[in-house]
Amino acid sequence: MSLPKKICMLPWISIETSPTGTARPCCLAKDEITKPNGEKYKLKENTLEEIYHSVYMQNLRQEFLDGNKPETCQRCWDEEAAGRTSKRVNSQLRLGQHYKKIDFHNTDPDQLWFLDLKLGNICNLKCRICGSWSSSKWAKEEVAYVDKIWKGDPNYRRKEHLAFTYLKDGAWPRESNDFWDNLKTLLPNIKYFEFTGGEPFLIKQHFDLLEYAVEKGYSENIEIHYNTNGTQFPESAELWSKFKHVEIAFSIDNTNERFEYERYGANWDQVQENIKKFTAMRSRKMSTQLCTTMNIQNVYYLPELCEWINTQQFDFLFFNMLHDPWHMCVSKMTPQAQKLVIDRLTNHNFDPRHKIEVMRIVKFIEQGEGSDGVEFLRQMQRTDDYREQSFIDTHQEIAEAMGYE
Repeated sequence: MSLPKKICMLPWISIETSPTGTARPCCLAKDEITKPNGEKYKLKENTLEEIYHSVYMQNLRQEFLDGNKPETCQRCWDEEAAGRTSKRVNSQLRLGQHYKKIDFHNTDPDQLWFLDLKLGNICNLKCRICGSWSSSKWAKEEVAYVDKIWKGDPNYRRKEHLAFTYLKDGAWPRESNDFWDNLKTLLPNIKYFEFTGGEPFLIKQHFDLLEYAVEKGYSENIEIHYNTNGTQFPESAELWSKFKHVEIAFSIDNTNERFEYERYGANWDQVQENIKKFTAMRSRKMSTQLCTTMNIQNVYYLPELCEWINTQQFDFLFFNMLHDPWHMCVSKMTPQAQKLVIDRLTNHNFDPRHKIEVMRIVKFIEQGEGSDGVEFLRQMQRTDDYREQSFIDTHQEIAEAMGYE
């Protein structure tokens, strides 16, 4: 029996753990995985196998087999409609060697091969496209901000604030020995790890897991992908030579002072030095990637970013489309900002290796519903006030087009 054209391999082989201790079918899925009673699975209480074999996941697999396009996967459908290579398609390209081995017609298989691990929200940066759910630094700043506003108000309940909850929930990997023991039992079957964040190089326990994989002889069958903010160069990097392949993807969305504004707490010169160190390690078993996330802040400056990319030696380049937080998505620009960006990207003489993808980004913008920019401005100005910054100082063109004053 042939498979539906829109099938996705990930529900059969993968689970994503979130920074706050829940799980999703993949990093772009809109919904978290729930029990039949609607309660979310929690990684402090449930094993990865329980979640993988859940009724929710069985139903999702059946929905794909029925030829449907699950609603939780809408972000992939939107990207494919714009002609972009979605997470669904990219996964099949990247993990294609395993595709024919998947037991697609079984809605409750035993093929948990790929783990996308966001191991809490520990991070040393407060990136503008991020938030308290994925950065402990962000959470601490937001708690301090609301403390300042509500200080002295008898109705203020600090521990009930969402940022405080994220700060507490984001510590789950450091509070759950069972989770790490569970991972060890899965290692014989694991073919692919993704470590994202927070910042994965700040999580010591994951290096302990890699050491265990090396000791037991599992590492030679495991590929690893990292997403890092580039501010860290780990002491345990020598471990990577024991694995089948390791890919280091740098999250760089802009350059110079705009980079430092967008990824608050980072130093552009330091990050470039670290990139040089990783580049020097490239080999048959280790490669580097640039993962640049398109959002309202940086999309106008894509020509400058691409010029910098041309001076680097990345093995692969990926233009990621930001969907959440929604107010930062390029599909939610004001009409003035939309015209400004489209005109610049359309008329700029991009290197041929970038041109096709840039035009797909333009199409994604054109298909967007737009917005009045109010939520974008509210969030940007609030953070600027607290950090004593100004978006217009570093991003004048797009700031004015979005209505920033």
